[in-house]
Formats: sequence, C-alpha cells, structure tokens
Amino acid sequence: MVSLKRVAGWGVLFGAFIYGGYIVGHSTAHPTATPKPHTSTASQATTQASTSAGTPQSGLVPGQFAPNFTLKTTQGNTVTLAQLRGHPVWLNFWATWCPWCKKEIPEIEQVKSQYGNRIDIYGVAIQQPASTVTQYMIAKKMNYPVLLDSQGSVAASYGVQYLPTSVFISSSGKILAVYTGAFLSRQAMAPYLHELLNP
Repeated sequence: MVSLKRVAGWGVLFGAFIYGGYIVGHSTAHPTATPKPHTSTASQATTQASTSAGTPQSGLVPGQFAPNFTLKTTQGNTVTLAQLRGHPVWLNFWATWCPWCKKEIPEIEQVKSQYGNRIDIYGVAIQQPASTVTQYMIAKKMNYPVLLDSQGSVAASYGVQYLPTSVFISSSGKILAVYTGAFLSRQAMAPYLHELLNP
C-alpha cells in the first residue's frame, strides 16, 4: 500500500528496505510505498455512531453509512453511491503509479468476472487525468469501471491515507469493512466477499 501523506525529507535522508519492499519519500501524487495491510470489519465495531436525531453518521467505521458522492467514470458516466443501494459495493481506491495496486488488479478482475452481477465493483482513481487512467485500463484490460476522483475529495472523505484501500459497503449503504493494502490472492479476499454476499 502507498501512503498519501508526505513524509518530509524521507527520500533525501535515506532509503530502507521494509518487508522486501522499499520506502521512498514522495509528495501526495507519488506517496511512500509500504505493503503492510490493515483491516477493520463490522464485527470489530462494538457501537454505531449516530447523530442527535438518531441518524447514522457517515464515516469509515464499520456499521456507519458510507459517505455519499457523485463521480464520473472514465467513459463519462455519472455514478452516485446512494443510487447503488440494493447492491453491495466494493470501492477500490488506487492510482496507476501504485505498484501494489497493479499487483491486485488481476485478483479484482477475477471477482468481477465471477460476481459482477451481484457486486458493484468500482476502482476510484485518485488525482489523475482521465486520459492516463483510460490508457492504463486499456493496457491492463481492466474489466470493471473506474471513477475519477480528480481532486481527491472522495478519498479524503473516506479517510484514505494509503493505496490501495478497499471499502466494502452493504446493500443498505453501511460500511462492512475497510482493508488497507493489496489483495494478492482470492484466499485473502474470501472473508470480505463472504460478508458482501451474505448480509
């Protein structure tokens, strides 16, 4: 996964190997690389935050409602999260320059091929031109749509700090789980798919 926060002077001062990978200081457009995954699930949430009126708040805590947004795909289609209610949703925040994102794309493509009619899968490309993302998708033959978060505002509203980050949302619009890091096998994805498909 790749940090979206600037690590001041990191690349200038030193380079170090971590988990067989590397750390290089970058700006928001090219963040620090680190593959360590982190996850939170609905089963780990003991309470559900709510407003004074009793309406669940948006946020990244499992059990809360996912922040709504409207973005365009690389093909110019408009997608609003609230309009996807009734189907479980998998949002995968990524970027074309992210090496760990590249590694998990084939795994996501397999899920799309198998469960595409049961799960709405969207990549969310952060702060990249449509032309760059489109060319990348064609080269990789990606079979799921990608939303363009050109300003990074949706990623910010979801608290995304590392790439890739996956957010799993129930058919009722609530966050089921958040996984930070790359899925490198179907085995790693299995519990998240199970939760999506068996609400």
